[in-house]
Amino acid sequence: MKLEREVIVDLLPAYFSGEASAATRVLVEEYFREHPEFEQYARNAGSSLETLKAAPHYVDAEKEKLAFERVRGITETRTSFLWMAIVSTLVLFLFRIQNGKIIWILWLKPMAGILFAGTAAFLWLLYFYTLRKNEPLPAHVKFLWMAIFYTVLLFLFKIENHKIVWLMFDHDSAGGPIIAFFTAGLWACFFYQRWQRKRQDR
Repeated sequence: MKLEREVIVDLLPAYFSGEASAATRVLVEEYFREHPEFEQYARNAGSSLETLKAAPHYVDAEKEKLAFERVRGITETRTSFLWMAIVSTLVLFLFRIQNGKIIWILWLKPMAGILFAGTAAFLWLLYFYTLRKNEPLPAHVKFLWMAIFYTVLLFLFKIENHKIVWLMFDHDSAGGPIIAFFTAGLWACFFYQRWQRKRQDR
């Protein structure tokens, strides 16, 4: 689990003073295992930890809880996007052998292949985006990204016989409306989550 160093530093005073919870100790020790040079540096800094970050030695339970929740939020977001991206990518390579030939199952209908390829690319983009973030991705931002992605899918088109053909509504009367309905739901969730966030910030 890749944890942000500054978050771990927030937990070190409680860890070294023996006041950290079991969950916090597990997080810190896992980070130490992945970064032995940082562990040595932190232990050599002693109880003051001034060389790591200006912070008081004592961390109360509320602050420790907030730091722990922050770590968990960051890692859960990254892990979920990573696994969804991996699964979406693997689905693109599903195949069967028919008459001695490889048949790519998802690409029998090119639209399905395009949809899953776009989804996989989108999820990888979200994963790498979260790697650069030091804060958990708010729920309304997740819904915003997904709503934008599916909105863009609805407007994919091609030129055929000098006419615009909307890919999501071509040859399948049900697929386009279903995606449109799903997209509308994502936008509704986004606006609701944003309203909830603004309410909490007041």
